[in-house]
Amino acid sequence: MASAPTYQRAVQLVRVDGSPCLRATTKEVPKPGNAEVLIRVYLWPVNTTDEKVFLGKYPDKTAASLPGAVPGSEGASRFKVGQRVVAAPWPMFEGQGTWQQYVAVPERHLVAVPDNVPDEHAAQFWINPMTVCGLFETLSIPQGEWLLQTAAGSVLGRIAIAYAKHRGIKTINVVRRSEQKEELLALGADGVVCSSDQDIVECVKKITGGSGAYGAIDCVGGDTTKAVVSALRPQGTVLLYGTMSGPVLNVNIFDLLYYGKVVTGFVIYKWIDMLGAQREEKLHYMMNLIAQRVIKPYSGTTYPLEQFEEAMHESKSAARGGKVFLQA
Repeated sequence: MASAPTYQRAVQLVRVDGSPCLRATTKEVPKPGNAEVLIRVYLWPVNTTDEKVFLGKYPDKTAASLPGAVPGSEGASRFKVGQRVVAAPWPMFEGQGTWQQYVAVPERHLVAVPDNVPDEHAAQFWINPMTVCGLFETLSIPQGEWLLQTAAGSVLGRIAIAYAKHRGIKTINVVRRSEQKEELLALGADGVVCSSDQDIVECVKKITGGSGAYGAIDCVGGDTTKAVVSALRPQGTVLLYGTMSGPVLNVNIFDLLYYGKVVTGFVIYKWIDMLGAQREEKLHYMMNLIAQRVIKPYSGTTYPLEQFEEAMHESKSAARGGKVFLQA
């Protein structure tokens, strides 16, 4: 890679009237420390995680107190001529996220990107594909059994459908808009339930012949979690990985007391840290599935860096399509 300039374009945290907000700025290019590599970032997905970290909505992870912090949990980079890399993870929680042209990253966090993987797919490698991998590994659903998932029309939900099909696992997919049904069935979903006009528990029982889903992944919370838990088999587990309805959920206590069902959380950063020696194996396994087109991350609109506010607004739209990107 050619020598980096002294200054770069970025989105940074500033304070206006004492409140944190984001602004497009110019800042110094970071100097890599010991065992770090300076990475030129070309493309950055806009994830809900990015904004929540800076608004202090995660109890154990926040960068809002770091002056000049840069958001961005994912990105694609050309490491040197003829080679691209992604990081798993990028150092967003240290205030050095990907919404800048250059990031200093520990070399041990880098994963090489095969030549046949498009930038738009590589840029999404960390948050969604690796989260799907971790969710499936944690649930250990046998082949032929049923996975129930909420927000199935999301980028992660679509990846989960493809990954389940690859693993021989059947999926029941909850959406809020009925027009998503045919689209997800065409992607390989085995069943789709629209929570706006169908009863989740009743539909799951019917699809599974009364046995209930083996396990579930849920990023909604609230009353949706109550229905998901009730739709599980006895001793089934729900993994919570998001808070779309806020930080509160409802659960029928009898499901826990008398049917041994489990509701617990999943955080990709904690899971990857627990892998130890298996970390590199899992990272390369998922990257290879992307290279083989088993997993095809869903891509949408790309905005220039200075239009990050428009990109963030579109990323929150229920019918936005694929992942929204920033580019510089």
